[in-house]
Amino acid sequence: MNEQQQLLTRFLMAPSQQYDKSHKRRIDHHFSDDINFKPAAVLIPLVPRKQGFNVVLTRRAEHLKHHPGQIAFPGGRFEETDNDLITTALRETYEETGIICQRNNVIGQLTPLATTSGYIVTPFISTISSNYSAKPDPGEVDAIFEVPLNYLLDPQNIKSHQFHLRGESHRVYAIPYNNYSIWGATAQMIKLLSNQIWEDKK
Repeated sequence: MNEQQQLLTRFLMAPSQQYDKSHKRRIDHHFSDDINFKPAAVLIPLVPRKQGFNVVLTRRAEHLKHHPGQIAFPGGRFEETDNDLITTALRETYEETGIICQRNNVIGQLTPLATTSGYIVTPFISTISSNYSAKPDPGEVDAIFEVPLNYLLDPQNIKSHQFHLRGESHRVYAIPYNNYSIWGATAQMIKLLSNQIWEDKK
């Protein structure tokens, strides 16, 4: 079993993990109890390379209403024409990046994450072809790039920052990589994936 297969096996065999408790408190402070979160989905695309898997990430266009300029996984909100959230993730990935991903390449999902923009986002993990062709939609994406999965999963690269809101302490995560800073919901999802894969080594 090679390293790529070992990582996928660790992910599939490990119990599902939960996000930092302070995130739920922050969401609770941001919304009333009767908020109906809108469903959305993102894809975590894994590209097989010689040194192992790389992860495809995007930089959101600066003119977007929500999270402009942030590093994100491709994805978006559920549409009525989507059969399910996997369909949403695959459709949005193609629309934003031009990358085609087959449904049977989706290997699993992470725990859904509520966001301060009012969405409940389900991250799906999938392998994609190493020969994929990217055609970013300039209306949504400024850049498409790859980061080694091993780098993202390394707990030493996931920086934790504390801040106080309404008398309570909250934690956020950031992952610096070259000229990019991965933070917000994307960093939380990566942190959760790292926790799940290395669950038995905590």
